[in-house]
Formats: sequence, structure tokens, C-alpha cells
Amino acid sequence: MRRKVSVGIIAIILLAGLLSCATFTSTTYKSLFIAGTSYDTAMKSIASLQAQGKITAAQRAEINKYANIYYVSYQTAVDAFIFYEKNKNEATKQVVINAVATAISKWAEFAGYVNRIVPNTLPDKLEVK
Repeated sequence: MRRKVSVGIIAIILLAGLLSCATFTSTTYKSLFIAGTSYDTAMKSIASLQAQGKITAAQRAEINKYANIYYVSYQTAVDAFIFYEKNKNEATKQVVINAVATAISKWAEFAGYVNRIVPNTLPDKLEVK
């Protein structure tokens, strides 16, 4: 329950950030860049943990399921942003905001699962701008 509240707060902060100071396009681009880079770094760390014997093949397979859910949500956010860039209006902007918030919540689930196996491997939240 506490994690869900934390994820909700993070999503609200992200949404506020997307709607404030910086331009929506710039903020979204930076957020998606961080989200994609975080995924790449996480998967390299997980591969390293497996090579070191700190996680088993079965654990890796389960981690990959969570990673895939996150990655699909990230790609959905990217696709929504591309669509927004071609069709700039409030409706498509809201779709982007929702998609990015969903990706962030999926990161929390992914990181939480990895951290249950090997504590402090991944940050609990994405530090998006």
C-alpha cells in the first residue's frame, strides 16, 4: 500500500513538472530519455548480477517479465509522444501525460521486484525532470 501511495505521489510530481516551467515537449523528451537510459542501465546491471551468480536463471526470467512490462509501457509513452508531436492538442497531450505516468509506475514495480532479490540494485523511482 505504501509503495502505491509513493508511486501516486511521484506521478503527481511528474504531472506537475510536465505542466509547469519547462515546455511540455522539452520536459517530456528529457523524461523519456531518462526512462530509456535507466532501462538500458538496469538491464546491464541485471546481466552483471547473473554473470556474478547473484541471481539465478529462473530469477532472471522473472525479472525479464517485469522488465518487459516496463519496456512496453515506456515504448507506449514514446509512441504517444510521437503522435502528440504530429497532432498537438489537449487530448493528445493528456494521453502523453498518462502514458508517462504509467511508465513511471511500471518502473517502480520493476525496480521493486529486482530489489527484493538483490537489495538496492535499482533506484525505486525514476529521477525524471
